[in-house]
Amino acid sequence: MDFKNLTISQIDSMRRTALRELDKRRNFYPRWIQAGKMTQGKAEFEIKAMQEIVDYFNWLQIHATPEQQTLF
Repeated sequence: MDFKNLTISQIDSMRRTALRELDKRRNFYPRWIQAGKMTQGKAEFEIKAMQEIVDYFNWLQIHATPEQQTLF
């Protein structure tokens, strides 16, 4: 994949995928912590990291070039 020339559609698809993953982590991690499969600190780190990825894709959408916006 050519990350320098992503279309707005590709950016949105990746953003939605990251958002789904973030939702899964928010749902599953509390149970994993309770079951002793993950520490609270690890869960917080992983959720924060995925939130930053979602935030980055949101930023990319807002700052897409006119060329990227017309290449759906």
